[in-house]
Amino acid sequence: MTTPAPMAVVIAAIAVLCAVTLARWILIDSTPTARLVTRAVTWISIGAVVQYSVLAAGHEGAAVQYFLFCSVLSVANVYGLAKLFVGADPAGARDRQRRYDITAVVAGTTALLIGQSEGDGGAGFWLRAVVSWTVFNVPLLVAGVHIMRACLRDIRVEASLLKQVPYLGLLVLAAGWFVGAGLTVVQAFDGKPPGAISIEWSWVSCLFCVLVAHVVAVPLAQMMLARAGWDQTGRNLRQLEPLWRDLTTAVPEVVLPAGVGLGRDPESRLYRMTVEIRDALLHLRPHLSVDDVPESSVESYATQIARAARARERGITPLGAPPSHFQQISARDMTSELGYLLDLARHWPRARAVVSGRVQVSRQ
Repeated sequence: MTTPAPMAVVIAAIAVLCAVTLARWILIDSTPTARLVTRAVTWISIGAVVQYSVLAAGHEGAAVQYFLFCSVLSVANVYGLAKLFVGADPAGARDRQRRYDITAVVAGTTALLIGQSEGDGGAGFWLRAVVSWTVFNVPLLVAGVHIMRACLRDIRVEASLLKQVPYLGLLVLAAGWFVGAGLTVVQAFDGKPPGAISIEWSWVSCLFCVLVAHVVAVPLAQMMLARAGWDQTGRNLRQLEPLWRDLTTAVPEVVLPAGVGLGRDPESRLYRMTVEIRDALLHLRPHLSVDDVPESSVESYATQIARAARARERGITPLGAPPSHFQQISARDMTSELGYLLDLARHWPRARAVVSGRVQVSRQ
């Protein structure tokens, strides 16, 4: 696995990482976490391109040193990301990261000036080896501990396997950092300079590059699914739309004024649609008939609501106080409420057809 990979494979892996990095700069919202991830992969992308450009010019030692320098700058952003994972204040992320970046530039420049170690021993070799290992690996391993703890915590919370994938990818990456740190110690005792593994990318290096690209591309995939309406929020919006349209037609006063709400993103639209459906159901309660048989199924409740909506549209006077046997959803738990409304929406087309006389209901 440490055999150098073919140049075509290396170039393909670097190209994938650069493409994902560019897409993140263009498409991903600039939240503190997203910005740090994008900056970290940007430095890795720059380092990989510079390394192979310098290597092609025949300067092997300089190629490794430049890549390690860019890696140190990337580690500074990974460290800032890890601090956010363990509860650091996002409001102070910029100032905090500025300090990390300055420290990384000083440390990286120091390691760069010391230069690549050569020879099989001597105090100079070990000084350079210790400095290079410390500058790169110490902050990375500290960040790795924080990130692994945060990933394990979030994996236990997330029930969806799809949402666990980024955390699993981060766990693999963090574990790889510890393995890489151990390998640099082993190679130092073999008399090899720090960074010797990076002179030519192995298959493992290429696989890790592609893994990094896939992990940081997850928000891009989620964003494209959301824009296409194929994510869970988009599916919920499409399922609720017929119910919402009919209820707001019957009770137009529940529709919030334009501009009210959290925004036009799918999550905000779903929240607003849920609130308007809930308010419409409350307005329709006086139109529910006490003569209806109280049934606990959502299907029967959908039929009763459809009948009440039709009565209100026709201007029929409300029947008075809402009958006590009809269920009422609670707004205390939005997740449970959304689940209930989605269930109601599944039965809505048939309930509307029953009320309009297109479907006959058989009673046992």
